[in-house]
Formats: sequence, structure tokens, C-alpha cells
Amino acid sequence: MSEAEIQSLLETSAYSAESIPKLEKYVDAQVAGSAAYSLSANRTLAKLYQFFPDLSSSSDHYIAQILMLSLLDFPSSDLLALLCLISEKVQETETVALIIRCFKFLDSCKFKEFWADFKKLEESHMELKSLCKSTTTTQKLRSGIAEVLAISYRSAPLSVVQAALNTTSSGDISELSEVVSIDQDKVNFVATSDNTKRNRVFQEGVQFSSLASLVAKSQ
Repeated sequence: MSEAEIQSLLETSAYSAESIPKLEKYVDAQVAGSAAYSLSANRTLAKLYQFFPDLSSSSDHYIAQILMLSLLDFPSSDLLALLCLISEKVQETETVALIIRCFKFLDSCKFKEFWADFKKLEESHMELKSLCKSTTTTQKLRSGIAEVLAISYRSAPLSVVQAALNTTSSGDISELSEVVSIDQDKVNFVATSDNTKRNRVFQEGVQFSSLASLVAKSQ
């Protein structure tokens, strides 16, 4: 289904059981990279699984897929929005629990630990293997992590950035839109209001005579 068709479905048939297979196919298309990521479509599918728990034998598979897609949209909090719609039983399954743990490591900026667990997803969970091994997936994750680094750093040691992005290649780093340049052992990020020092602005305080006048009037 096209993005326009999915949007029409969400507007007219969001709570219809007949929408489940259509939304599942759209998840397949997102995973394959032939359709744009859509939190709205994926949330609707998760809701429909709640409403009609016995209509899809593949619900656990697709829950893992939509959580994985939301993970790739880091630093957004889309994954948290989806977890509200997923039962504790499903969250405790091996694959879903590992995806959630990956998100927690990302969210707490424990990038080394994240990449170690992400490797486990790639090696041990066949339903996610092709997505995890995709070059596009790696680029998305590195871009999201770089976006977080750029909030704190105007420039950072190359070794720190390499560890955070799980790469030793300067080329992998310099191709990121968040990076301006690499100067020997330092990575320079795009200047933002968050990572740029601001000039302090001092305003003249209240004159004592004015304060004394106010106190006198209140008595």
C-alpha cells in the first residue's frame, strides 16, 4: 500500500479488524525500506492487536518489527509511545525485551553497551537479522547518536565519537550530516544553540530608591 492509501485507511478504518493485514504489509514495506516509517500506522496496528488479540498469528513478530523500526528513529521517544500499547507478557519475550534494553542504553547514552546488545539482535534473532545487518540501519543509528552527541559537544575527541558510533573509520563519521569536519583527533559538530556558548546578558537591577518607595507605599 502507498503512503496515501495508508493515510486514508487511518482516517476511515483505523479500528476495523480488516485493517490488520494491510497494516502488517505496510510494516513489511517499512522493514524492506520501500515505504516511509510511520508511527501512526504502527501504533494503530498495536492497538488493533489489543482489540482483536486472536485475529493474527503473527502479532508477536510484527510487534518486534515495529519496535525495531521505532528504535531506528532514535532519539525520538516513539518506542515508549508503542510500549503503552503492548502487554507485559509480550514485553518480556526474549526479542522484545532485548529491543527495549537497547533503547534504554541509547536513552541513557550508554552507547558501547547498546552496540553490544544490538549485535545480539543481529546474531540471535532471525526475524530481525536482515534489518539489523542493513547498512541503512547502521547509518540511521549512527546519525541518531551523532545528533545526541551534537547537543553536548561542539567538538569531541575522535576516540569518544568512534566508540559511540561503533566505528574506527573517519569516513563513517565525516559523512554524517551532524559532523562539520574531523581535525586530526577531534570531531567538530554542527553549531547549535545547545552546543554553542552563549553570551551572558546582564540587566540592570532594581534601583534601591524604587524599592524603598514600594515598601513605603505598602505600609
